Amino acid sequence: MSTVLLIATLPSVRLGLASMLAEHGHTVLSDDQADDAMAVWVLDAPDAVRLDALVARRYADLPRAAVVLTDEPALPVVLAQAGLRGWACLGRETDADQLDLAVRAAEAGLVLLDLPLAATSLGHALGTPAATGASSEPLTPRELQGLQLIAQGLPNKGIARQLGISENTAKFHVASLTGKLGAASRTEAVTLAARRGLIVL
Repeated sequence: MSTVLLIATLPSVRLGLASMLAEHGHTVLSDDQADDAMAVWVLDAPDAVRLDALVARRYADLPRAAVVLTDEPALPVVLAQAGLRGWACLGRETDADQLDLAVRAAEAGLVLLDLPLAATSLGHALGTPAATGASSEPLTPRELQGLQLIAQGLPNKGIARQLGISENTAKFHVASLTGKLGAASRTEAVTLAARRGLIVL
């Protein structure tokens, strides 16, 4: 079976996921063994710092494979652009069989999405009507800063430079804010934000 690097903030979640992985014969590594290039990363609700670490090998001969457990509908779009060799995205209520399948798919260089995330994330990526409703979740201060910089015409690299963050983190913020606004593009995000008084053009 696979070698897995498991990253979860809550010890109880980490223990539960480790048990599910062990049930299917996977070997679970600790955080200090993150240099194992062959390990499939399994991340529970990762923040921007963890996502940066995940994609750090994107230009290496062997990019990482990953399984991300999340309820964030914009995250699959971010993963699709992250240069991973294979990845899966599941809701955080996944079971042991689904997690096992996701690890094996990511390791094999495939992409796997569970149905609820696929419906919402593909809608965000394609700009379908189902995806155009805005989320009730407010934008974070960092997302508002990024939104203002998008309105100024800055690309992700420019946003990263202005905010003192990595380009991958900037991409994460842009994907998150467009998802929250129900926008299908950066231009639409700026237009919607201006209409709602979130930014001044």
